This record gives sequence, structure tokens and C-alpha cells, in this order.
Amino acid sequence: MRAALLLGGLLSGATPAPGGPGIGFEEYLAQVGSANLELAAQRLNVPIAEAQISLARVFPEPVLSAGVGSLDLSNVGSPTTYDVGLAQTIEIGGKRGGRVEVAKAGLSQSKSDLDDFFRTLRSNASNDYIDALHSRMVLERKKQTQAGFARLVAVNAERLRAGDIGQIAYIQSRVEAQRFVSEVLAAEGDAESARLALGLRIGNSAGAITPAGTLRIATRTFDVDVLVARAKADRPDLASKRYALDGARGKLNLAHANRWEDVTLNLGYAYSATGSGAFTQPAFSALNFGFSIPLPFARIYNGEVDAAVAGTTQATLQLRQGELAVEIEVRQALARYGAAVRRVELFTGGVLSDADKVAEATFYSYQRGSATLLEVLDSQRTVNQVYLDYFDALSEHARALVAVESSANFWDVSFLEKL
Repeated sequence: MRAALLLGGLLSGATPAPGGPGIGFEEYLAQVGSANLELAAQRLNVPIAEAQISLARVFPEPVLSAGVGSLDLSNVGSPTTYDVGLAQTIEIGGKRGGRVEVAKAGLSQSKSDLDDFFRTLRSNASNDYIDALHSRMVLERKKQTQAGFARLVAVNAERLRAGDIGQIAYIQSRVEAQRFVSEVLAAEGDAESARLALGLRIGNSAGAITPAGTLRIATRTFDVDVLVARAKADRPDLASKRYALDGARGKLNLAHANRWEDVTLNLGYAYSATGSGAFTQPAFSALNFGFSIPLPFARIYNGEVDAAVAGTTQATLQLRQGELAVEIEVRQALARYGAAVRRVELFTGGVLSDADKVAEATFYSYQRGSATLLEVLDSQRTVNQVYLDYFDALSEHARALVAVESSANFWDVSFLEKL
């Protein structure tokens, strides 16, 4: 009876409860959104792009000139003259509007890039959270298995003293228990590393973050055509490519506008003092005005326009490639998710219970002398590995769900829902 009680923990197929205090998934993602340093740096691209709009709106500044037009150094009576001038360049052809158009497209692209950065960050942070939950489940399972082997060692020690088993059987159980101590230590390292990775996402270098929740989440069904259409309409990386195309078209318009020569208007005032001798004249003031325009010899070169045309074509092709890549990404994510669902269903459909039954039956036979210690150990290794494989399947299912929703740019993932 005592042996049966001691080995009860060894043969229990119950998976470790996720419990324990920790940070919930929604709260964790909220902290990632507010405290992640890479995201904070990415956000600065938006005010930088806004500043480019202000720069694009700047008009050419007027030029003020003043000076002495003539100063008699020979003392022969030449009058001294003074002049003041003002020159203003007038942009024509819509250059200023073109610059603003390009800058606004750049701002929209920066905002879309920020949204896409957060989409990717959210996906990566979710995978880190999954890793932390998975490593905790593995650690708890290995602790449970190691504890069961430790109880087996205690039982075999009593049976050895009672003469029911030999020394070799006792040593074998002790070796197995020590081996699992090593596995528990390795699992503890993996779990702590995963918790520290969560801290990195929220800018916390001082301590690890403990996740709360479970990987046992309900399976989902998706319509591939709906997801593809949603992804093409809502993915921020595609929006960024569309704004890049708008910017390329704006640069083409600006290139055409730049072929118009700007006109410079000139306005001047001159004052001449009284002259003497051969330069006898009364003092007078004069006003002059005019305009200047460069001769358009540079129009024989079309480099800026040609480059803008090529840029527009390039942006168009990149958008088409992006749309194709997004569709393929959604379909691949759904294929992986379907396989992950079937894998989870394989375990929940009977593999776990079958492994538990085999372990229990083997131990029952061992108690009555019809099974060997090696058969008990082998059955326990099998049930332990089955549960570890089950945890891997849960982790892959969660990751696949994150990939599906990230690929279609919608989000309702939670790790608190139980099957």
C-alpha cells in the first residue's frame, strides 16, 4: 500500500496546472506597446516626416542688397551714389505643391511603417510569451517526473531492505532519478531565459517576467478568401507600399514641375548725391525694377524625369510583389495552422489517455511481480515524452494562430481560454 501511494505521483498523467501569479497576456502586450524601446525609437520617424512637410512648404526667401554704388576716391567731384535692392524668386510650375505632396506621402508611409513595426513586434512578443508558457509547462512536467522517480527510489530502497528486489534494480531507479535532476536543471535555465526575454520586450533588464495563462486555447476555423482579402486591404506594410507609390508619382510630378524655370523679380532704389566740377549735377533718387529668368538649356537633359519614371515603375512592381507575398503568407500560415490543429487533436483524441493507461497498467503489473523495473521505467519515459510532445503541439498551435492573425492583420489572441 505504501509503495502504491509513493508511486501515485509517478504514474499520474495529469498535466501541470498553469497557475501561479504572473502578468496576463493583454497586460503584457499593453506594456510592450508603451515601454518597448525599439518601438519608441520607431515612433520618432513620424515627427521627422512631419517636419519634412514643414520644410516642403517653405518659400524662397527674398534677398535684400545694399551698398555704395560709387565713391569718388580721386576727389574730382564725382557724386557718391547709394543703392538698395530687393530680389524675390517666384516658383512656377507647382514646385511647392509637388514638394508638399511628396512629403505628405512620406508621412503616411512613416505611419504605416510604424503600424507594421508594431504588428511584427506584437507577433514576436506573443511568441516570446508562448515560449515562456511552454518552458514553464515543460519545467513543471519534468519536476513532476523527477519527483515520481525520487519516490520510486524510496520505494525500491524499502523493497531492497525487505529482499523483494536486488541491488541492481535499486541502483537503476536511482540513476534514472539523478538523470531527471539534470533535465530539471536544464529546464529551469530555459524557463528563466524565456522569462528574461519577456522583460527585454518591455525594457525591463532588472528582472524576469512571469506569464500567466495557458497554452490550451480553443482551435479556430478561418475562411482563406476572407483572410486574403482582409490582409490585402488592411496590412500596413502594403499600405506603406501604396504610399511609396504615391510618393514616387509625386516625385514624377515634381520632376516635371522642376523643368519650369523660376522667375526672379528685382526692385531697386538708388540715390546719387550732388556732383561738382565736370560731374556737376543735382542730387536725385531713382527706382528700378525688372525680372530675370534662366535660359532653359538644361531641358535637353531628362535625368530627373527619367529617374522619377523608373522610381514609379519600381514602386508599382514592389506593390504587386507585396500583394502576392501577403497572399502567399496568409495561405502558408493557414496551412501550418491546420496541421497544428490536427496535431493537437491527435493528443487530445486519445494519445495522452492511452499513455497514462499504459503507465498505470505497467505499474500495476510491477506491483504484482509480472512486470520488470525496466518496463516501469520505460513506460514512464514514454508518458513523460508524450506529454512533452503535447506541450510542443500546444506551443506550435499557439504560434500558428499568432502567425495567421498577424498575416491578416487582425487580433483576438488570448492565452486564458481553456478547452
